[in-house]
Amino acid sequence: MDINLIRSLITLALFVLFIILIYQVFSKKNKRHYEDAANIVFEDGDERSEQVTPDKSKV
Repeated sequence: MDINLIRSLITLALFVLFIILIYQVFSKKNKRHYEDAANIVFEDGDERSEQVTPDKSKV
């Protein structure tokens, strides 16, 4: 086998995987999952911030 044939096959395989990835991301059945992931930023994060910040009454 020629090295250029191997490179061509790898390029073709990566292109096919890229097309599959794009199809999966923009598929309507996965829309809810990605919308939930996008809205994580806007959720209330007070519970975690209370755990991370030290108690200021000790100072």
